[in-house]
Amino acid sequence: MNVDKLARYCRLKAQIKQTEDELEQLRREITNEFSQDAEFSIGDYTLKIVYQEKRHYNDQQLAAALPDPELWKALFKADPAKISALVKTGLLSEKSLEGTYTTARTPYLYVTPTLRETQT
Repeated sequence: MNVDKLARYCRLKAQIKQTEDELEQLRREITNEFSQDAEFSIGDYTLKIVYQEKRHYNDQQLAAALPDPELWKALFKADPAKISALVKTGLLSEKSLEGTYTTARTPYLYVTPTLRETQT
C-alpha cells in the first residue's frame, strides 16, 4: 500500500467535507431569503425553490395509533414512505395518524445555468 495514496485520499475527503459544508451554508442563505416557492432567472442562472412539508413521526405515538399491532411489525420504525403507502392502500387513515407526527417545511434549491444561444 502506498502511503501517498492514503494521504491523497484523506486530503480529498477533507476537501469534499469542506465543499459540502460551504454548499449547505450557501443553500441556507439563499433559501432563507424566500419563505415560499419561487422560480426566476438571475444573471446566467435559473433559480427554483420548492418547499415541501415533511412529517416526522413519533414511534411510540404511532405504534399506539395503529389499529393492528401487526402493522408495527411491518414498519418497525416510523418510515414516512411506508406510512404513506399504507394510507394510500387504505390500511391506515389520515385521521388515525393525527397527533403522531410533527411537520417541518423543507426548502429544496435547484439552480441551473441559463442556456444562451451562441452567435455563429
